[in-house]
Amino acid sequence: MAYVSNPWIVKSVVKNQPRVKLFCLPFAGGSSVAYRDWGRRLPESVDVIAIEIPGRGQRMMEPLITHLPELVEQIARHIQHELDRPFALFGHSMGATLAFELSHFLNRHYNAAPVGLFLSGRSAPHLNDREEPIHQLPEKAFWEKIKSFEGTPPEVLQHKELMELLLPIIRADFKMVETYQYENKPPLDIPITVFGGLEDVSTPREHLEAWQTYTTSSFTLRMFAGGHFFLQKQSAAVLEQLVRDLNNVIRL
Repeated sequence: MAYVSNPWIVKSVVKNQPRVKLFCLPFAGGSSVAYRDWGRRLPESVDVIAIEIPGRGQRMMEPLITHLPELVEQIARHIQHELDRPFALFGHSMGATLAFELSHFLNRHYNAAPVGLFLSGRSAPHLNDREEPIHQLPEKAFWEKIKSFEGTPPEVLQHKELMELLLPIIRADFKMVETYQYENKPPLDIPITVFGGLEDVSTPREHLEAWQTYTTSSFTLRMFAGGHFFLQKQSAAVLEQLVRDLNNVIRL
């Protein structure tokens, strides 16, 4: 992936005249790498912009952020110059919360609303505190818990030095998510599409359906085979559906 002059933004493919920009936000412990081939796989009309947050990728040496409102504000400030044409937001797990809060922030502070909001693998905000927090667990217990989520490749889990590098990042992200407190806001007036895994016990269908109350516009729920990280194995089906749903709100 190629970094532009703005370290918050990573593009794998430069598209000259896109109809829409798709900003993609990372899951806990993730980075722009999760979206490195989306630009190539999506049409020329969709400009994929992966958000690189501090502490990962080329920004590995920067301090980690553990307060979600602070991160949302910084993302908004550093992408505002990219809001020169219609845009949509996509986020998986932690990224879904970031995308949702970013939608509100951009609308409130920059008078800029996405044409569509795509939220993946995340319960509606009022249901996010149902599980015991893990970010303060001792290292061994935290490691075991992360392994149980099945989102980290086995070759990474077996690489002790790499895991020692990744665990502080994952812990910081879990702290950010687990200390996040949703504040009541008026519903958004933009289409929301929610993606979920049929075998994702941490994010059941009814918790995904609950997102419907967060918009006065259209709401769509798409379910795919797999657990919490269905996105990794079902990427072709997810991208196909993403393009269809984008095409419903802006002609591609």
